[in-house]
Amino acid sequence: MGKYLNQAASPRVLNHAWQYLRHDRGLWCRGLATPEMQRHLIQHVGELSQQLLNGQYHPEAMNCFEIDKADGKKRLICAAAVRDKLVQRAILSVIEPLGEAIFHEASCGFRPKYNLDMALAKVREWVRKGYIWLGDADIKACFDTIPYQQVLKRLYKMCGDKQLIAVVKDSIESMPGQFRLNGQSRGLPQGMVLSPFLCNLHLHDLDCKLQSHHIPFVRFADDFVLLAQNESAANQALQLAESQLNKLGLALNHDKTRVIRSSPHYYFR
Repeated sequence: MGKYLNQAASPRVLNHAWQYLRHDRGLWCRGLATPEMQRHLIQHVGELSQQLLNGQYHPEAMNCFEIDKADGKKRLICAAAVRDKLVQRAILSVIEPLGEAIFHEASCGFRPKYNLDMALAKVREWVRKGYIWLGDADIKACFDTIPYQQVLKRLYKMCGDKQLIAVVKDSIESMPGQFRLNGQSRGLPQGMVLSPFLCNLHLHDLDCKLQSHHIPFVRFADDFVLLAQNESAANQALQLAESQLNKLGLALNHDKTRVIRSSPHYYFR
């Protein structure tokens, strides 16, 4: 049994993870409501722990549905059973510190102690230093198009736990194939507990590339801002970012990417 999956399956970590989900009213698993399951909570969580330790755990297929976006388009959301959310939450609690040890301070989305206000404050601080031109960028369908095998390789490099990788892979692939519109090897389900962390892990290479070229930036998940002292430098920075994204199997959304002069009313879109 791998070190990190063994930690995730421990009573201490599962109990901590349960605190995030104890008010969830969804199904614990097919045919069993969570309120009903809580009458025998220790038994069910204990069985789940043993399945993880014995290599017998397999997530149920996610329930996928569309919601309306502000721009009139649709966003696909995939919801796991509460039992599977608990496993993902437990895994997140043991791998998140590994990510925090390497993630760039300018990556502000979906991380402990980081938020949108902090991201905007970082942008304004660069503007005050004279970096008044912004490469305001959006990654096209980022979560839906991430090549998740690349993410799993990065995760394995980080933790070296093959058993944990197998569980994460099963969790990603519990998204029904008919909802993978960009191919069977692409996509982190939006709604999966682990997806934001895995997205940040995949985009860490972008952060490192920008830093190596001394380009100030602030990223909030799949939206990021590149800062420059003139318009030409902002355009060059965007070209570099686009090249790196292509290497990651991703692309800029050119309809939502622009070079603009800073404004006191700037916000992440």
